[in-house]
Amino acid sequence: MSDRPSVYLAGPEVFFPDTLRIHIDERKKAILADVGLQGLSPSDNQLDLENAADPGQLIYDANKQLMDEATALIANLTPFRGPSADAGTIFELGYMIAAGKPSVGFSVCETPYNQRVKGKDGVDSNGAAIEPFGLCDNLMLDCGLVRAGGHMVHGARPYLERGFAPEDFFDEALFIRAVQHLRSALL
Repeated sequence: MSDRPSVYLAGPEVFFPDTLRIHIDERKKAILADVGLQGLSPSDNQLDLENAADPGQLIYDANKQLMDEATALIANLTPFRGPSADAGTIFELGYMIAAGKPSVGFSVCETPYNQRVKGKDGVDSNGAAIEPFGLCDNLMLDCGLVRAGGHMVHGARPYLERGFAPEDFFDEALFIRAVQHLRSALL
């Protein structure tokens, strides 16, 4: 570990094809390095999943260790496999906020959560209310970040019902804005 403040990079990129995931990780780490921060990606973990008794637990433990070592977090909260952010990323964001670590979220999506959920008159097809607040995602994410002193950075891509392709999850200019907010919180 470096003596520079470190930033855990939460997001669904771990599920992307290796070439794209590696490219995104490298760009994020380079942008962070340019402002004196070190990026820590879940993909940095070198795990022997084939020989693990419980591969899922091994991944969890390794990611938790990285979060515990990190100074701060940037979470990619772009809708993943549906209208909301990746569940694992949401957990990581909550974990880091609960630990009192500076956190920033970003989403390439400009369409508010309540407009991404199918429904009519504020109710989804199952009869459950849809949050009407026009936030990036669930109010616990947006408002939780703000209350913890963090920030949510919004992109300009409209939400498509089919979701975002892996190559659409990274917007370098947007990530730079998120890094600027995080750096301000760390100073």
